[in-house]
This record gives sequence, structure tokens and C-alpha cells, in this order.
Amino acid sequence: MVRYSIALMLTLWTSSAFAMPPSLYREVAYEVGIPSQALYALALTESATRLNDGSVKPWPWTLNVKGKGYYYANQKAACTALKQTLKRTSSVDVGLAQVNWYWHKQGFNSPCALLDPKTNLTYASGLLKKAFQNKKHWGKAAGAYHRPAGGPLAFRYQQRFELHLHSLVR
Repeated sequence: MVRYSIALMLTLWTSSAFAMPPSLYREVAYEVGIPSQALYALALTESATRLNDGSVKPWPWTLNVKGKGYYYANQKAACTALKQTLKRTSSVDVGLAQVNWYWHKQGFNSPCALLDPKTNLTYASGLLKKAFQNKKHWGKAAGAYHRPAGGPLAFRYQQRFELHLHSLVR
């Protein structure tokens, strides 16, 4: 298992072995210092939806309230829905990486700022990087990103993340 973790970690740093994530993921990952494949796998795990063309991609204007995902056509519609939702509950996961407003609002001047893809991914990348520095394993870091307390929820999330990560292998 240790050899596998080290090999995966080293391989993640070489994009030639993996499918190339979209440019925004590569840009943000480079700025933060994490593998773009890990960031893209995180976004797939958090907000993926099937598009009309049949492809599955992370969706930037996604909200999750009490375990139910809501996908909006554009940023304005998502922002309006987010403001309405926050009148009822403060625990809403927002955007590509589903950053939770309740736990992370101190990092933003407004809830709708989390609907900006670069802002959302940059913040999430910092959280993922910090988790990786602690866990030394991208799958476990993703589990901690989702559920810092660990346990079965973090493990199930780790498994979903690793499926997405491995799907990026060419």
C-alpha cells in the first residue's frame, strides 16, 4: 500500500501519464502547488453532472442543501438561489468544489463569490493541499477535505475520488 501511494503521488506530478484537465484546473493547481488531476478529480466528485452531449463534467453553478444537489443554468440563477437558501439554512455547499458556506464564509466577502469558478477552485485547492500535507496521500486528503473528522463518510468519499482520479489515466 505504501509503494502504491508513493507511486501514485509521484505519477500525479507528471501530467504526461494523465489526461489533461481543463485549463482553469491546471492554472489554479499550478498556482497553489497541487496536481491538476487531483483538483479535477475533486471537482468531479463534488459537482459532476451529465451534459446534453453525454459528457460528465463538474458544474460551476451547483448548490447542495441537505444532501440534495441543485444545478443552475448560470451564475446569476445560482446566486439568486443561494441567497434564498441562506435565509433558511447556513449550511450550503457551493460551486465546483462544493465549499461549505457555514464553515468557510470567513474567507469570502459574499456567498456568491464562491460561484466564481477560479475563486472556488483556489480556495478548495488550499484546503486540499493542507489535507495532503497532513495525510501524505491524495485519496486520504480528499476524504479529509470532505469529512475532516474522518470515518466511513470520509472513506467512501475517498473511494469515489480515487475512481475519478484513476479515470483520468490515459
